[in-house]
Amino acid sequence: MDLLRLVTVSGQPVASFVSESWAAYTGASQWTDVPPVEASMRLVGESVMDQTFGLLVNLLTGVPAPEQIRKANQDVERMHAFLDEGGWLQSPLGYHQQPSEPREWSLRDETAWYGASRQPYRHLEFDSGFRPRSGEPGGDEWLAKEHNARQHAFVLEHEGEPRPWLVCVHGFTMGTPMVNFVGFDVGRLHHELGLNLIFPCLPLHGPRSSTRMSGGELLQPDYLSVVHTFAQAVWDVRRTIRWLRAARGTPKIGLYGISLGGHNASMVSAMEPDLECVIAGIPAVDFPSLARDNEPYIIRRYSNEFAVPWDLVRSISHVVSPLSFMPLVPRDRRFIYAGTADRVARPVHARALWRHWDRPTIRWFSGGHVLAIANPEARAFVEQSLRDAQMVI
Repeated sequence: MDLLRLVTVSGQPVASFVSESWAAYTGASQWTDVPPVEASMRLVGESVMDQTFGLLVNLLTGVPAPEQIRKANQDVERMHAFLDEGGWLQSPLGYHQQPSEPREWSLRDETAWYGASRQPYRHLEFDSGFRPRSGEPGGDEWLAKEHNARQHAFVLEHEGEPRPWLVCVHGFTMGTPMVNFVGFDVGRLHHELGLNLIFPCLPLHGPRSSTRMSGGELLQPDYLSVVHTFAQAVWDVRRTIRWLRAARGTPKIGLYGISLGGHNASMVSAMEPDLECVIAGIPAVDFPSLARDNEPYIIRRYSNEFAVPWDLVRSISHVVSPLSFMPLVPRDRRFIYAGTADRVARPVHARALWRHWDRPTIRWFSGGHVLAIANPEARAFVEQSLRDAQMVI
């Protein structure tokens, strides 16, 4: 690993470790409508862990070559012109195509480690069927990712009388059964509360990934792939829901997304009718801000060769932003939870979604991003939200 990669750190210089950790220790609140942090040494550790996660991601990504950035910038301009000509920058809902239910699918029995034992589940697989629009920039390159053409989902279903289903949309680097089952606390949601669960695998993640890190392809400076990823994620989750309705005939379906999954679940909730609830956990809903926060510092500070037209990136991201759509789920069944010390998807993400969703129920817990899946306040809030939505009696 060369020196240039070693000095490529996330969003802010190494000095931010000190300032962010001090903010966690003192309980300083940096944002309006976000409660102050409950100061503790534990939060210092969580803050450092969040920042270390960003650092490791950038070390794995490295510094892109200038020609990669130039091509990415040209692609952004082409995509902006394409979306503008189609009228989708003004009406982003029209950009998204309507999926049908899968006609052919397989369902096979498998197991995965969950704690100290093996958890049986069923592995659902069918053709995604997603295709970018005709003439869309980057469309042919996207379709060439053959490993991404099949949709996978992991199913935990109780025998006997029909039960409500919760569609669990995972976050970045998740997507395998073992990680999903831990992250979504299946011991509580499935075994104790009695819900049926289905875990659709997002594009480029889990068995659809071509890199050692699940979702690792998203780390490249390819903003067209980001748009296609979010567009296909919405399509695939909706297609999975259509499979549920056709194959299981269930009347009650809820939606729960974590981190990147909160982004996708929020979008699906604006396009899929008759959902019982939507829960967005530690949501990352503003991709351009997230990308800039994690942009290598050496690029931001010292080189014009790597300049990115962020105004155009934000413009093309409009068609795949949760902040461009209002959910069809009633306000009293929209739920958000977020960490006051989150340094991956900073609290401004959850705050923006909360404001856009007309200020529904939100729980700010004292914690960060990486360990949020194990936070007892967050888990208790998810359970209460499901009860309030009458998914659980």
